[in-house]
Amino acid sequence: MAIQVSGYQGKELHAVNGVYEPLGYAHNGRAAWVSRAVAPVYLFHSGKTRWVITKSLDDAGRCYAFVNDDGTDNPTTCRGPWQSCDQSGQWRADGNIRTVPVSASTDMFVKLRQTVEAELRDFGLFDNNKLKQVWRSLDKNGNKVVSLAEIDSLVVDMTKAGTWPSWINCKPALQRAYQKTTKLDGNDDDWVEKEEFHALLLNIFWFAHLHQIYDQIDTNDDAKISQAEFIAGMNALGLTMTHDDAAQEFNRIDADHHGAVLFVEFCCYVRGRINPDHDPHFDKDMVSGETSGTTVRKEHGDKATSSHCVVKKNLGQFDALEKKIKDTCKDDAKIKKLWKSLDFNGNNVVSLAEIDKFVIENYEILNHKPALMRAYKRTIQVKNERDEFVHKKDFKCLLANLFYFNKLFWLFDQVDEDRDRRMTVAEFKWCLSVAGVKTSDAKAQSEFKKIDKNGGGIILFDEFCLYFVQKECPAAMSEYIEK
Repeated sequence: MAIQVSGYQGKELHAVNGVYEPLGYAHNGRAAWVSRAVAPVYLFHSGKTRWVITKSLDDAGRCYAFVNDDGTDNPTTCRGPWQSCDQSGQWRADGNIRTVPVSASTDMFVKLRQTVEAELRDFGLFDNNKLKQVWRSLDKNGNKVVSLAEIDSLVVDMTKAGTWPSWINCKPALQRAYQKTTKLDGNDDDWVEKEEFHALLLNIFWFAHLHQIYDQIDTNDDAKISQAEFIAGMNALGLTMTHDDAAQEFNRIDADHHGAVLFVEFCCYVRGRINPDHDPHFDKDMVSGETSGTTVRKEHGDKATSSHCVVKKNLGQFDALEKKIKDTCKDDAKIKKLWKSLDFNGNNVVSLAEIDKFVIENYEILNHKPALMRAYKRTIQVKNERDEFVHKKDFKCLLANLFYFNKLFWLFDQVDEDRDRRMTVAEFKWCLSVAGVKTSDAKAQSEFKKIDKNGGGIILFDEFCLYFVQKECPAAMSEYIEK
């Protein structure tokens, strides 16, 4: 049995109202349920005298509503009324709240969501003491906010130690989890706050599972799902569809008709199956760091953002830094000195966390987390590093990627209104022109076609960045002299 909750009118309206699926295991000796909403919300027995709806299990401080237990096995048969907290913070009887039994979903992705809940329990991540311990190891400076690089470092450490399974250490899934968690509070900042930690962990496990499924469907390992792969993959997963129905579903996901479904699109598709009434704005990737930090400073003071500087940017700043980085890539003495400042322990490899620290300390204008993650991923992919570290010989490639991904992110944000991270030939020519690359219209068309190998008329933003780095800073593509 699932439970439909309706009629709640508090400030968490979109989080509380909805369908709650069985959690899959007992809590406090009674059945428990979890909502299909993007932010986890739970309905369970307190273990004393109430059925409660809260943000996390056994967290009374985030209780949205409760009803007194009448000695029944589920809240749908309680006489009520429910109690909810009004805008002034006062608890009052709320006769509008209704809970009715409905059929539980048989959708495989809804069931997978329940599996993730059970995994978090099995790893002790519903235990408040264990959560506090893990948070302290993550938030080393105690400022109650953490960056993407700090989260990545935690995941690497936990999987390396065998505390978490190795498949959790998946960079595309981690980036998606980070982005979705930072959007839960509506701030659109670049940090995960302490009260969002449970949601972050849930998202890390959830998106890692989705990436496993995505990889299973993506049989040619090109990080894209074609229509043929989608049709075969859905059937392999037990989601039986006719060929025409599967083709129609694929075209619905592939809204721009590029002929391929990316991981982020697949995630949106799955979320639509689980929670079809969601806010579509939530599924737009965060791409701009221009206003991040406003809310986090308001909540935590300047100390919170002392190592997460966000600056207004202009083309002149990028041009000046571009010349400096090109000169550095051509000068062995400079590149060796800079590498030593990054690889401070001298082990000839660096992690994402070390790169993040290096950028914060040396290149204020490049401190943009989505760009940093893409630059890091592109470096280890191009250099075929399978240990998730950037090696000494890859440093020039990393440095160039850090710069150009940041510069091109900033430029592209000026024209990419739909934030889809895809580029038409018109956007391609615009970015080349503004970035100072002088080329004829015919030459630009020709270059675009070289990148657009499938002739779909659209290239991925990451593909454009790789093309631009190779064109503008070829010295970065050569290996560092000392291996």
